[in-house]
Amino acid sequence: MRKVFLTASLAVLAALVALPVAQAQRYESTPVDLSEFLNVDGWYHDDADDPGVPTTDPSGEDAVWGLDDGGARIKITTLPADVVPGQINVTDDGEVAFLLPAMNIGDLDAYYPDGSLIPVPAGSYRYLYLAVMSGNGNWPGSFEDWQDEIDPETGEILIARPENNAFTPVYEDGESDPIQIGLVNDWFWSPPEWVAPESGDAGEIIVDYMTYEGDVDYFFYFVDGVNQANHNYGQNTYLNGEGYFIYALPVPDGLTEATLYTEMWGNVKMSISNGDFSDDAGYTEIFNSVDSDQAYPGGGDGYEPNRDIRSHDISDFLDTEFGEIYLKFEDAAPGQLNQEGESDAFGPRVHQLGVFTGSVVRTSIGERLWPGLVRTDGASPSGGLILIKKKYLLDETKTLTAIQMPTNIPRSDPFLTVFGITLANEGTGVNDFMLY
Repeated sequence: MRKVFLTASLAVLAALVALPVAQAQRYESTPVDLSEFLNVDGWYHDDADDPGVPTTDPSGEDAVWGLDDGGARIKITTLPADVVPGQINVTDDGEVAFLLPAMNIGDLDAYYPDGSLIPVPAGSYRYLYLAVMSGNGNWPGSFEDWQDEIDPETGEILIARPENNAFTPVYEDGESDPIQIGLVNDWFWSPPEWVAPESGDAGEIIVDYMTYEGDVDYFFYFVDGVNQANHNYGQNTYLNGEGYFIYALPVPDGLTEATLYTEMWGNVKMSISNGDFSDDAGYTEIFNSVDSDQAYPGGGDGYEPNRDIRSHDISDFLDTEFGEIYLKFEDAAPGQLNQEGESDAFGPRVHQLGVFTGSVVRTSIGERLWPGLVRTDGASPSGGLILIKKKYLLDETKTLTAIQMPTNIPRSDPFLTVFGITLANEGTGVNDFMLY
């Protein structure tokens, strides 16, 4: 029998999931003017001669800072027609508005966090929004690069490092606690959506984890596999063709009803067992994407034709002597060929698994802005480069005067680029417990 060790992260999960998706409502927006702090040439006039503009940051030594270490920019001609440079633009969902730079040839037009203290129109605000993109990986990179160092015995913070992955609101009476920017997915990968208890009660979460090696809980739940691989930027375990991989789900004593939620895509065959994980005959198929939809051809990074959150009633499988049940993932179309007769297998891509006992709401760590964006080299994932808005809760009882931005100098990947900052008030009935 394989033992399952649960980490303390489950106890605080409710504080880490994102805002429930709800009917978009217009906020009273106060865009922040970043013109004095722009240090990146992020937008490219592909219909004119537009050489890169060197950064004004002293550490840049007259280098052109693009959206990655190769100087990549976004083609301005791929902006939606109703998005106008140099003006305040309302997001597609009508929620907030961002002030965009003029994006003229010869201008710097985006911001790379360099520790600047950015003044804002003094006032009381409930929310802060960022329009951000991460190039060459998922921001903020390796967990060890930015997370506080904590004594595992006492929980005491030994080394606090908020400056790398947090901004700090500055109020009239002084600074407040840093606010973690949190995950910003690589520009080729959609911002993950997930679910959270509708009640806000973390006790309704039996287990919840991301299924790739970069997740801190990966080695607690990964059981076995043949020919599977790991994608760090896409944050998934995947398989093409023959093989399989197995994950475990702990089952507390007395649990009789529960729902499994999955975020996955590709040609997926998923089976479940409450017996010995190594016994192939003990598995029951509970989902097959080819049978329920179709077989999809292979694709590159950012190709997610049937990515979705799906629910599966697993109540009939909770009676297990091992204290856990097992999910086995296989390619639902392992022999798939392309038009040239070559192998074109596109097996399961599994991002997240979770078991919940109550009603859930859909959540997101960021909403996509301006679909269809294309990089200077012509590359983009399905639907365009991923530029998102993220939402953070401020102390509306105080007067905000400035924002202390994080410091990521010397510059290194992943490259976080800020395209806009907006402050906002009211206009929502959505609970705030799912922010960030």
